[in-house]
Amino acid sequence: MQLAKDIMTRDVVCVPSTAIVDVAIDMMLNHNVSGVPVVDDSQRLVGVITEFDVLKLFGRNDRSALYADCDSFMTRNVKSIQAEASVEVAARIFQASPIRRLLVVSGETLVGVLSRRDILRCIHEQRNGAAAAQ
Repeated sequence: MQLAKDIMTRDVVCVPSTAIVDVAIDMMLNHNVSGVPVVDDSQRLVGVITEFDVLKLFGRNDRSALYADCDSFMTRNVKSIQAEASVEVAARIFQASPIRRLLVVSGETLVGVLSRRDILRCIHEQRNGAAAAQ
């Protein structure tokens, strides 16, 4: 049985809660991701700021919001999973919720990101490995 920590992305692009929204936008664009985790000074996960969160700001027609802290606009109720959880548990969470990523934590500390695509890749590799063994 594979665990979340076995297939997650370890080099997580994240921003501190005190970073301004414009920095989060730069991170998303430069790293080709649709959202970035927000962490406190101890690397504890406190939220995520996504493209959708930024689009909501654009609808307000308030350019000064780009210079506000991410903490003011991030999504706080973040779906996360413990690093020791099984890939099957992660797949069930994805099935039950229209999210793109699960943030992987050890305790409260961010240690990785698990995407729907990571799970698809895992299924594909398991299927190909089983076919090769026959």
